[in-house]
Amino acid sequence: MKKRKRQAKWYLLYRREDGQAVYRYEPLKKYELDSRIRKGWKLVM
Repeated sequence: MKKRKRQAKWYLLYRREDGQAVYRYEPLKKYELDSRIRKGWKLVM
């Protein structure tokens, strides 16, 4: 039996840069999401 890879889910991320709100909507795997959160992104949904 083949091991199933984790599917990427779509997440909306938010961060303030130079006084402006920046939103990104992108498909991320769990380790990618954790990396973004450590870099200062906040999860909106």
